[in-house]
Amino acid sequence: MKIFFITGTSRGIGEALAEQLLAEDHHLFCLSRAENEQLIERAIRSKTSMTYYPFDLNQLLKMESMFTALFSMIPQDTEITGFYLINNAGMLAPVAPIEQNPAQSIIENVNINLLAPMIITANFLKHTRDFEGDKRIMNISSGSARYLLPSQSCYSTSKAGLDSFSKSVSLEQLNQPYPAKVVSVYPGMIDTQMQAEMRSVPKADFPYVDQFIQFAEEGKLQTPEYTAAKIIELLFSEDFGSNVVVENL
Repeated sequence: MKIFFITGTSRGIGEALAEQLLAEDHHLFCLSRAENEQLIERAIRSKTSMTYYPFDLNQLLKMESMFTALFSMIPQDTEITGFYLINNAGMLAPVAPIEQNPAQSIIENVNINLLAPMIITANFLKHTRDFEGDKRIMNISSGSARYLLPSQSCYSTSKAGLDSFSKSVSLEQLNQPYPAKVVSVYPGMIDTQMQAEMRSVPKADFPYVDQFIQFAEEGKLQTPEYTAAKIIELLFSEDFGSNVVVENL
């Protein structure tokens, strides 16, 4: 049995990842603020194993008890061949010059994009420390971490931090008896709610909005399903972790 923890499964890439990972020898723990009823129904219809755990990733101090609860749900007699964590949940807003961003919006952005993955990773590694099998952590980053645009200072900074965090954890794991492999990946431009949010920002706040509208109109956005398939291919690849930051799927 392979055990997966996936955040942000209510829609977009996270939903597509969960759908494609539903399999007889997999158990999925899906985390998002609200339950994805359609995903739950698919798991029931396909008779595959999934636990949906509604959780607001802004509740940072409750994550330790959450992971204790999640791991307690795994039957002790289960023969596990691998543990896999996909930190997928992300938040674009606020998109505006930094002086226009309320403190609460800045805090929520960094909570979701950086602090939540850090705390989740810490708990994942703590609970799997003595597991001798395959352990992999996939952090969904963004090209915005490297290729900067105005009015995205919160998003770009938090994603750049996620890349640095991934590199640091990868170095730490080299000294562990049963190390986990870590990758931070740029999934590309995808036709998701986040892209729709980008296209709806006033040009006065985001000067590049017309280019993003053009990308969508010209069909240059990837589907979540295609992107999820490429991410899963990378997750199970033999050289996973040899490059910690993967800029092209």
